[in-house]
Amino acid sequence: MEYIKATYTLSKPLITYFGIKTSFLIITYTAEWYSGRMYSKYCIGVGFDGYYNHVWNIASPSCTGLLFSHISLLGVFIASIGITFISGFIFMYNNYMKDDYNKTKKLIKELKEDIIN
Repeated sequence: MEYIKATYTLSKPLITYFGIKTSFLIITYTAEWYSGRMYSKYCIGVGFDGYYNHVWNIASPSCTGLLFSHISLLGVFIASIGITFISGFIFMYNNYMKDDYNKTKKLIKELKEDIIN
């Protein structure tokens, strides 16, 4: 039972980190996809007729806004994925790879004192 508690204690920050990052990425991706879908559905159309009408619809405020939001949200989504991986690697390096042995010995000593008392 102690191992389960210790595993939970160690994994709690990771669960929080991945939960926040995943929800942010899903929301950003959904908004980006939906704005692109609306742009293609209402501003471009299908086939040659859609291509021809697209030339005349491109300057409308709604189409320009949809295209701008699609491109900007796509940039935010791609940047978020990059920042997620970079910050994840930095987090893992700082918390797992760079563990100070003296700090670990001190923590074990404190835990033994707590168990004895």
